[in-house]
Amino acid sequence: MNKIKKIATSQDVASLAGVSQSAVSRCFTKGASISNRTKLRVIEAAKKLGYKAQNFSHPAATSGDSGLVGVILPYITNRYYPEVLTELHEALRNRNYRILLITTDDSEELDDKLIQPYLKEKLIAIITATKPTDKFVASCNEQKIQVIAYNRNFKIPTTSSVGCDHQNGGELVAQHLNQNKHKNIGIIEGPKGTLVSDERCKGFKNYINNFKNIKLISEKGNFTYEGGYQAAEKILKNKNISAIFCADDTMAFGCMDFIKDKTKYKIPSDIEVIGFDDMLMANWESYKLSTIKQPIRQMSKLVTQLIDEYIQDPDFEPANHSIEGKFIKRKTTK
Repeated sequence: MNKIKKIATSQDVASLAGVSQSAVSRCFTKGASISNRTKLRVIEAAKKLGYKAQNFSHPAATSGDSGLVGVILPYITNRYYPEVLTELHEALRNRNYRILLITTDDSEELDDKLIQPYLKEKLIAIITATKPTDKFVASCNEQKIQVIAYNRNFKIPTTSSVGCDHQNGGELVAQHLNQNKHKNIGIIEGPKGTLVSDERCKGFKNYINNFKNIKLISEKGNFTYEGGYQAAEKILKNKNISAIFCADDTMAFGCMDFIKDKTKYKIPSDIEVIGFDDMLMANWESYKLSTIKQPIRQMSKLVTQLIDEYIQDPDFEPANHSIEGKFIKRKTTK
């Protein structure tokens, strides 16, 4: 019976050459940094073992062809995400990457059902605002597809993330309202369990909780205009409310329109309203909403930088970036 010959691996080569496995990777990656002495040792060991080098670098790094990047966004009908997509497209296009856009439902997880296999194998990276399953991340790792969480941190060790510091943004709003001596404040939250809403409201509430004389009244607005409108109606049954924080701009628009349509309150003299995101509509004349600006241009450039580094560096380690937002004062605050 013929004995089956064991196929040499990069780990075998590393062991024989007395170097790290990453050194073997660098040796066979075009443009990677490695000393001549180490390179000779690796090549000699590879020849002895009959090792056939894998293509450690992605084709996009050496072929000159544009790489295809998957962008996974939930509820694309939310006006914030088209603005995100515009910035991502611009940043990626400047680096000759192309975009494959996939949208998901609010509560849907990212798994292989969302991406056809023939499309997935063409991807060099996936930027996702939807939480991926562990199985999906593992399959991406095997296929050398980078996974980057956008505006979230799913705390998965093998993925990178780029996002706004949502807690800090919530604190900025709370600081402003406390400085203006509000004692009865409404808060309109997104859907329960939504990471960005939870983080924003957590930062807001943690700061407010330091002041025992401030009363909070909370309602859910589900990140919709209608939700903000209805939540404002419930909150304003309390006649003492003098400010409302909305966990996103869309809910703030609904909140403002309820106040204008159904109450005698004047914004901001009687009641202040603050949103979060600073989408383009926030600066429309009919709203002029004070809000927390998400640094989506800077975030998009960072995402692109992470993809560049992943392609070029075989020793790339996942990184997490959290960027502070900025309080934008317009006509809905004093």
